Amino acid sequence: MRTPDFSEQQLLDGLSAAAAELGEPLTSTAYDAWQRPRAAASPALLIRRFGSWNAACAAAGVATNKTRSTTRRWSDEDLVDLVAEYLAWSEGSGSFAGYSAWAKGREGVPSGATLRQRFPKWSEIKARAQGLSD
Repeated sequence: MRTPDFSEQQLLDGLSAAAAELGEPLTSTAYDAWQRPRAAASPALLIRRFGSWNAACAAAGVATNKTRSTTRRWSDEDLVDLVAEYLAWSEGSGSFAGYSAWAKGREGVPSGATLRQRFPKWSEIKARAQGLSD
């Protein structure tokens, strides 16, 4: 399957349309879900053409989230509390993979990858969340 050719203006119009519908700041994840059922460019194509997601959005006049480090959005205590919430969830398996799946379905909850940046060992944060001392 051949990738459609998009002019620079078509790429910028697509970003603007997505931002108008989804709101700003526009994330590449939100845009990706938006563009899939449409004849719009993928985030990867936008990044290739403009050099970065932020550069593409800037060219379209669309705001992006300027936060560089997602791990600093939450304190250690916030992360421990979120893991405790996950562990208390009746459908959870208590595993890191389970946490990752649980986090995907919730707004404002860090992904498993983000959590792992601060707590490389699942057992450490799980023990803290369960109120065990290390």
